[in-house]
Amino acid sequence: MNMDCKEIQVVMIDYLDRALGAETSAAVRGHLIGCEECRKEVEELRELMLAMGDQEMRQPGAGLRENFQVMLQSELNMETADDLVRGPREGMGEKAGVKARIGWMAAAACILLFGGMWIGTLLVSRKTSDVPGQLGAMQKEIKEMKEAMLFSLIDNESASQRIKAVGYAEEILNPDQKVLQVLVSTLNHDKNVNVRLAALYSLATFADSRQVRDSLVTSLPKQTEPLIQVMLINLLAEKKDSRANGTIREIISNKNTLPAVKDAAQKSLKTM
Repeated sequence: MNMDCKEIQVVMIDYLDRALGAETSAAVRGHLIGCEECRKEVEELRELMLAMGDQEMRQPGAGLRENFQVMLQSELNMETADDLVRGPREGMGEKAGVKARIGWMAAAACILLFGGMWIGTLLVSRKTSDVPGQLGAMQKEIKEMKEAMLFSLIDNESASQRIKAVGYAEEILNPDQKVLQVLVSTLNHDKNVNVRLAALYSLATFADSRQVRDSLVTSLPKQTEPLIQVMLINLLAEKKDSRANGTIREIISNKNTLPAVKDAAQKSLKTM
């Protein structure tokens, strides 16, 4: 099995993560023996991954990534079904928009690729005395790329793309006010419940922040979707934010509130 340079770049991360099958791994090793350029890229990427592995990263709660994937797959399935219902003719008018999105994503991927190569080059030069400064610059570049992806996708017509957008927010360490405002706005106003849930999952990652909890407390009375109500109530109860007690009591007294939501609300009051 022979592989060319383009094929090597596609599987490079999986190769370093030892996620390839035996045959493919052997093919990659064989190519690297004879290709100095690919070998250099692999070493630079290895240095980058090692450096990132040494950095303390905030980990999302258990099941968070699984929930994102479930919502994302749900939206992708619905969009595929819609395409089948509309048929090929109606879909023709959307090709330009699809191509534009694909082109933008390809451009972003190139930025990440060449940014990674640049960062790797810096990290290989560990003999310099400014390694901490280089790592700081690297983290800043990655944060800015993720923010760019978030802001570009959050207004996309596709719900699955908007879910991806708020997923990028979850990966941003110390998000600034603009990022948090986008998440709160999405939670309160997006027309798709899965997107709103995804925004809430991301906000939950930063719920230790007083600013975020302020927004969650303000958001609770605006929510009418039972699943979002329950998650918000439980999150605020976990953080013991008693400012939500008034709204929670109103939810309990509302005759239109579902029994499951009332039950969660009553339990939360006992833990505040």
